[in-house]
Amino acid sequence: MSTTISGDASSLPLPTASCVETKSTSSSTKGNTCSKILDIALAIVGALVVVAGVLALVLCASNVIFTVIGIPALIIGSACVGAGISRLMYRSSYASLEAKNVLAEQRLRNLSEEKDALASVSFINKMFLRGLTDDLQALEAKVMEFEIDCLDRLEKNEQALLSDVRLVLSSYTRWLDSAEKEKAALKASIDANQAS
Repeated sequence: MSTTISGDASSLPLPTASCVETKSTSSSTKGNTCSKILDIALAIVGALVVVAGVLALVLCASNVIFTVIGIPALIIGSACVGAGISRLMYRSSYASLEAKNVLAEQRLRNLSEEKDALASVSFINKMFLRGLTDDLQALEAKVMEFEIDCLDRLEKNEQALLSDVRLVLSSYTRWLDSAEKEKAALKASIDANQAS
């Protein structure tokens, strides 16, 4: 599996994490096999050197040169055998430690990816909350404008209604005055007619 990055000129395939981990695992397995073969070869070579030193000391004990060669051969061969055997013995523990190290690295990688994902989600939430805050502020401003407009209209309507009431009262007052005057005139004419 691979992903691609598309550009203006070309698209470059990129291996995914699983491919990289598979390749690293196979390469580490090959490396462990080669190291194990080298350890076995070291132990075998050391055993052969030890055998050669023993033969030099036993068969040519009277010869000083072979004695001088045999003793270092025993020491070097024993060291090689010990090194090869110890490396083979501790190979399994080393492999387990390496596997634990790989698992720990994988966990750290997963934690880093989860951290990045959480950071992205947190950033998205912050932007969403900021947008909601802006919308809420705009809505509050519109509500305040609507309230002010309603109050202005209500005040204008009250003033218009008061002026209409004043006009009605003044016209009614004038009508009463004219009615009183007509009544008085009519009474006066009736009195005049009766007197004549």
